[in-house]
Amino acid sequence: MMEKFKKIATPKRILALIILILVLIFAFQNLNTVSLNLVFFSLNMPLLVLIVALYVLGVITGWSVKRNDIKQIVNKAQDETKKEIKDLQEQIKDIN
Repeated sequence: MMEKFKKIATPKRILALIILILVLIFAFQNLNTVSLNLVFFSLNMPLLVLIVALYVLGVITGWSVKRNDIKQIVNKAQDETKKEIKDLQEQIKDIN
């Protein structure tokens, strides 16, 4: 039971949960309506909606950037490993 909890409750997830709770507390303390002016139009919306929407947008952006970085690192490591294996195989053939 404890092992399962340790796998689920990683420090990264606990930190993310704490940040999410703080953002929600901040958002719910700001319920007044604000005017959001964009280039061609303006909207009146509760500040809570704007705060949560921008947080979600930030999370999605961070996730997509992080995911691409990890994918590039993994691909580079795989390419380097394949090259090293090929070099080692050639060295073995030269010895024989």
